[in-house]
Amino acid sequence: MKIKIERSKREKALKKKKERVVSVGKHRKRVLALWILLFCSLIFGIYKNFTAIDQHTTHEKVVIKEKVLNTSGIENFTIDFAKEYFSWKNNELDIEKRMSDLTQYLTEEGSTLSQDMIRADIPTSSEVESVKILDVEKKSDEFTISFSISQRIDEGKRNQMINTVYRVTAYDDKKGGYIITSLPTMIGKQSKAKYEGKHLESDSTIDAKRVEEMTGFLETFFMLYPTASEKELRYYIDHDVLNPINYNLKFKEIVSPIYHEKGKSIQATLVVKYIDDITKTISSFQYTLVLQKDKNWKIIDNKS
Repeated sequence: MKIKIERSKREKALKKKKERVVSVGKHRKRVLALWILLFCSLIFGIYKNFTAIDQHTTHEKVVIKEKVLNTSGIENFTIDFAKEYFSWKNNELDIEKRMSDLTQYLTEEGSTLSQDMIRADIPTSSEVESVKILDVEKKSDEFTISFSISQRIDEGKRNQMINTVYRVTAYDDKKGGYIITSLPTMIGKQSKAKYEGKHLESDSTIDAKRVEEMTGFLETFFMLYPTASEKELRYYIDHDVLNPINYNLKFKEIVSPIYHEKGKSIQATLVVKYIDDITKTISSFQYTLVLQKDKNWKIIDNKS
């Protein structure tokens, strides 16, 4: 009996050793901390997604406003100076008056340098017919002005017209005052630019019937256009494509209209000839118009 009891105790002890021990809540604090960190990361990620600046789609737009330079003051000053400087009469009193007047425009050095330009024994006199400003360039407080001058030179009974181009420099005191800082220096005359116009031809895809329709429409329009009112023009043009001119011109012809298809529209390049009732001259007006047909042809744009 004693042996059985001891065996039973031994078996129970072995069973206890074999039982699996499960630990609950041993790492609970660490897991909780990881979950909090994950949650905070998610919230921060969502916040950054809504508040971050997209560098690929955000562009800084810089608007540069051009300052319009008013040069009317310096131009008028230069024209007045040129008329005084290039006009003279061959007598001593007028020469002295000219030099006195020039002091209003010239520096002291300029006045000294121009003293011997007109002498008392000079055989000529000059009258300025016109002064034309060709170019005005501003550099800091100074202007460089180019101008052409037309003057009549008289020598006894003989007279002739001469045309020359000069450049001067003038100082601007920012208060509306100017002074010529360099005497007129002759420069070369402006030359004619070389230019070859583009040779245009009508699209071969536009059939003869449409060409005839468009030409007829344009002839009708330009026959009425010179004296047509704004209300009458609305039938032929869209909005304010062409303004009324209200002048008595007699339509003569349309010269070689050229048509180009532009999507649903037609671009027409043409010359319209008119006879002026007052001057009796023939004027040629050039147009580049965009035509479109709904029920009738209409001018929808003016690219002239």
